[in-house]
Amino acid sequence: MRSGPLLVAIAALALSSGSWAYGQDQTPDGAKNEQPQGERGRRPPRDRFDPSKDEVLQTIRDAVAPSDEQMQQIVDRYRQLRQDQRDAMRQVMRGSRGDGQRPRERRDRQRGDRRDRREMMENLRETLQPINAQFLADARAILDAARQEAWDACAAGLDLMPQRGRGGRGGPDPAKGPNVGEPAPDFELADLDGKRLNLKSLRGKPVVVEFGSYTCPVFRRQVDDLAALRAEYGDEVQWLMIYTAEAHPTDGRVAPINSRAGIEIPQHTSFEKRLECAKLCKEKLNLKLHVLVDGFDDKVTKAYGGHPNRGYVVDREGKIVSKQIWIEPVATRKALNAILERTDSETPKIAPASS
Repeated sequence: MRSGPLLVAIAALALSSGSWAYGQDQTPDGAKNEQPQGERGRRPPRDRFDPSKDEVLQTIRDAVAPSDEQMQQIVDRYRQLRQDQRDAMRQVMRGSRGDGQRPRERRDRQRGDRRDRREMMENLRETLQPINAQFLADARAILDAARQEAWDACAAGLDLMPQRGRGGRGGPDPAKGPNVGEPAPDFELADLDGKRLNLKSLRGKPVVVEFGSYTCPVFRRQVDDLAALRAEYGDEVQWLMIYTAEAHPTDGRVAPINSRAGIEIPQHTSFEKRLECAKLCKEKLNLKLHVLVDGFDDKVTKAYGGHPNRGYVVDREGKIVSKQIWIEPVATRKALNAILERTDSETPKIAPASS
């Protein structure tokens, strides 16, 4: 991790929490505000935390699908995490300045002291690591057993280290990739038999495009539910899976759930290796849909946001009507029914196959 953004985060969070004192505040008419000595100059922190816009919480919500009660408990615990991180940052800043030392002169600040910065970064990482780990453990304990495996997969990809004054940068960036109302980027990819398919050739029917890989536990968890959804619509809808880079390879961010399931695949070193993994995935998960394989440059995956389990619903004219950071059946059904002009009650419900 580069030190610049994290240093900015330290200063921003310390300032936002009202850690700088000015002795005596002034009232609007210029008179001194006589506060107790210990309270003078303290400003209440401005909490700009919005759970609906936080990337970490959005990733957890989409990947784990907690109940409303569970999600609220996770939000409360996450809010405490942010406060604990702010407290730790202020402590690190005080320690880096040294007690009783005056701030550096301008010329010294401009020149910088790389050794001090490295030490501060190391201290910060060591300080935040147990704080972040405790949040992950507490959040997992909130969930029921059925959701804990999904949590393990999600937690392996979370980045809780503060960035630019935010509590965490978390998972995929929702702003990346085409948005609802925009044309779906066209592509032409080969399937597992080498036959090439062009997205534009599927105009006239709704198309569901899902990105995935065998080492993505969230992708595997959704296989049965999405298979049931495909059965509901039959040949009214085209379904495409694009096999992309492994989400949790053995030489990357390893997900413990993969090790327990015996799924240990290194990142692809060639298109041929990716093709082998795509065939293995289709066989092991019994995928009954058209599987395409992204090129080794991940060009199509990047064009659609670069996340291993994104989902898009494209209408008959090639326009995006649903963009999902983590594809899931409820949002997909809602988008398809809007295109087909039917209600949920008009779509036959088929129970997902047993795992």
